[in-house]
Amino acid sequence: MTKLLALLGCGLTWFSFQAHAHPHAWIDVQSTIVLSEDGQVQAIEQAWLFDDLYSAAILEGIAEDYEDTEKALQQYATDVIHNLQPYSYFIRLVVDDKRAAFNPITQFSIDKRGSQLLLSFTAPLAVPVAPTQHSVAFSVYDPTYYIHMTHPAESPPSISPNNGGACRAYVTQPTPSAEDFSRAFALDKEDSVDDDLGHLFAEKVHIQCQS
Repeated sequence: MTKLLALLGCGLTWFSFQAHAHPHAWIDVQSTIVLSEDGQVQAIEQAWLFDDLYSAAILEGIAEDYEDTEKALQQYATDVIHNLQPYSYFIRLVVDDKRAAFNPITQFSIDKRGSQLLLSFTAPLAVPVAPTQHSVAFSVYDPTYYIHMTHPAESPPSISPNNGGACRAYVTQPTPSAEDFSRAFALDKEDSVDDDLGHLFAEKVHIQCQS
């Protein structure tokens, strides 16, 4: 089992149907930057919509191993959140070129949206940051690039509350090289990735606010 399966899994063989080469699954990400009353970034809300095959494999594995599917699904979400904590919940938040930390997540849920699973959670910053005084940006990605995570054009990052439009969030796209693509697509699903491969393919969300 790969590191990612250990992170997101509960011992289920969800990905036996997947082909070779990274990535093996896709997640549509919706990000909401949560501001405090004094305009500091205090949390980043995430909604992860798993692709159809990823969702079907999880649900199939749960149905085979557990009688109470809904209860098992909630336990799956609990396990995912717990296992992702050492990896900053797949969120790389950078403040003035320095990596920032998150407090443990206590608010999360998982639901079905048609045939897809939607995992939602709120990641609170360990230390809130004022975007009027600091450069603030974040990326959401799987370090192993087993899963490709992107913000769909129809669901761009948002800011809440936005104080009359004083703040804006915008996405810049990654610029991986041909060598980076070759390396990623040469990997088998059982191959381990020791470095931060996913960062090469990760979007960056920038937060800018007027003082």
